[in-house]
Amino acid sequence: MKKVKELRSIPVMQAANPGGMGGGGGGRGRGRMGAGANFRFGSEAGMAPAGMTLDQEETMEMEMAARVGNDRMARHQHDQDVFHTLLRHHEQIHREVTNIPTGIRSLTTSENPDIVKLLHDHVPAMHHRLEENFGLRYWDPAFPEIFAQRDKVRMEVTLVPNGALVEETSEDANVVKLIQAHGLVVSLFVQKGFAQAQQQSPLPADYLRIT
Repeated sequence: MKKVKELRSIPVMQAANPGGMGGGGGGRGRGRMGAGANFRFGSEAGMAPAGMTLDQEETMEMEMAARVGNDRMARHQHDQDVFHTLLRHHEQIHREVTNIPTGIRSLTTSENPDIVKLLHDHVPAMHHRLEENFGLRYWDPAFPEIFAQRDKVRMEVTLVPNGALVEETSEDANVVKLIQAHGLVVSLFVQKGFAQAQQQSPLPADYLRIT
């Protein structure tokens, strides 16, 4: 897997409603408002799989904290805050995905500089988690599967001024199916926000799973 790189040749898109972003998440459902902007940063209380109670969600997170330790759990909570904030403002995100023979090429952008900052945080963080096998969404079949196949995935992330360009590929035809399915799921997150994030992500019918 290649490291994240930056590309500054693409013009920055002007924000229609720039507004300030609150500095840092305040834990579950307690994000802050940026001055002069309707932009809350932080996790959504009870944002769990459809049908899971808040008590069950908290138990799942406590079990994860016991497994990964405090430092990693703090990272996970930050990543979760960023992801939930992006979901909350999904209408301000534009995503284009092209299926290629070995996987996908995606460009995810926003006209809001605050959203761009979050994309610049979120995309490399997900790349890093895949590299080190620091999983997430354990309840969602597609996510444990792509972490299990991580050694067969090649991911190149390029940060551009208005978002992130990602090329995710594999030499394994079975894993290519998984990559393309995951690319579609991320696009659905952008289209539908929390409504999609609470749903499981089905694996392709002809994909041979290993988990």
